[in-house]
Amino acid sequence: MSIFFNCKYSIEDLEQFRDEKGFIDLTKTGIEFTRETREEAGNPSRAKNWINFQGIQALIKGEAIREEEPNYGIYAELIAEEVAKQVGQKTAHYDLIKFLGEDGAYHLGVLSVSVLEASNEQLVTLRDIIGDEPEETSDFIDTTDYEFTVTKLEKELRNDGYDEENIARVITEYKKRLVFLLAVLETDQHTENIAFKECKVEGRNRIELSPNYDRESAFLLDNDISTIKSLLEDYVGLRESVDRAHPRIGILKTIEEGGFESYWKDTFEALCEDDEIYDYYEESIRGAIDIEVAMESVEQRIKAPLPEDVKLLVKHAYRIRNEQMEKIMDGEMEIEEQVDISMLFRLINNQGIAASIRTGEQMQVGKTMQRDILSMEKGRESDTREDKEDFTI
Repeated sequence: MSIFFNCKYSIEDLEQFRDEKGFIDLTKTGIEFTRETREEAGNPSRAKNWINFQGIQALIKGEAIREEEPNYGIYAELIAEEVAKQVGQKTAHYDLIKFLGEDGAYHLGVLSVSVLEASNEQLVTLRDIIGDEPEETSDFIDTTDYEFTVTKLEKELRNDGYDEENIARVITEYKKRLVFLLAVLETDQHTENIAFKECKVEGRNRIELSPNYDRESAFLLDNDISTIKSLLEDYVGLRESVDRAHPRIGILKTIEEGGFESYWKDTFEALCEDDEIYDYYEESIRGAIDIEVAMESVEQRIKAPLPEDVKLLVKHAYRIRNEQMEKIMDGEMEIEEQVDISMLFRLINNQGIAASIRTGEQMQVGKTMQRDILSMEKGRESDTREDKEDFTI
C-alpha cells in the first residue's frame, strides 16, 4: 500500500489555487510526488500519487497521453460525475489539477477523492471476486462476457457467506451501473474498474457496489484532440464512432440468434430483460438526463468554460447513443438493406420469444415494423437530413 503525502491544505483550500482555465495548481501547494506515495497499480509513465488533504484522501492522476497525442479524458471524468448524480448513481468526486513535472513543464490531470468513507471499509474489484473469464468460453477480444460476470459474482458472493438479500441488491446495482455506463459511452470499465466495498455491520459481513470511478473514456473524449476535431466535421463518422463505442463487459449475439451484432446494443437489450433494470432505465435515465445542465454544473464548479470541442462532442455523442437506446427499448430496429423481409420477420419473432417481451412491447414492435418497412428509405433520408441540420455549434 502506498503512503500518503500530507498536504498542509484542505480540499476546500485548494480553490485559491485555481487558474482561469479551471485547473488547480498543485505546485503552489507544496505537494511532492515521490516513489513512496505512488499508486502501485497503473501506467508507470503516468503520475498517480496519493495525497492526504487534512484528513481527506485523494488520488492525483496525470492525464493519459497516447503516442504523444493529448485528449480530453480529464473532462470526461467531471461530466460523467454530474450525469451520475442526475441518474442516482454513486460517484467519486473529481476536479481538474495541474502540476510541474520533473521535465520542468506543466502537466494536466485530475484529483479524485477516495471512495472509501470509513476505516473499516475495504475496496475489492470485480476481478478480485470473479477472476478471469476462461479463454475457451470467451467470444470477445479484450472484453469480458456479461453473463459470466453476473453468474460468477452471484456464486462467489454466496460462497463468501453474504445473505441472499445483500447478494440480490448488489447484482441489481451492478446491472444498473452497466446501463449507466452504456448511456455515457464509457468504453474502459473493465473488471478492475468496477469495485465493491466490503465491511462489517453489527458483526455481519456486508458488501455494496462502490461509487463509480475512472470514466475518462466516456463520451468519446479519450480520442486525441485532432481526431475529435475531425469527428466534429464528419457527422457520418461521428455516428459510426458512437456505434463502435463498445463496453468492456458485454454480450454478443449473431443476427441469427436475434441479436444486433453489436456489443453495446446486445448488452443493453440483455440488461433490460430484467424488469427492475428495465424500470430503472425508463424512470431514471430515459429523458431524465440533461447533458447541457451536466456540463453547466461542471463549468460552475471549475469556474471556467469547458473547451467548445468538448461540449460539442459530448452533446452530439450523447444524443446519438441515447436515441439509439430509446429505439431499442421501443422495439425499433435499424435494418440493413441486404436483410430480406421474410428473414426480418423470423428474427423479430424469435427475438421476442427468447426475450419474453411484454405484451405492450410486442404490439409496439409490430407497429414499428409496419411503419419502418413501408417507409424505411424515406425515414432514413429524413433522419440523416435532420441530424446534419442540428450538427452545429
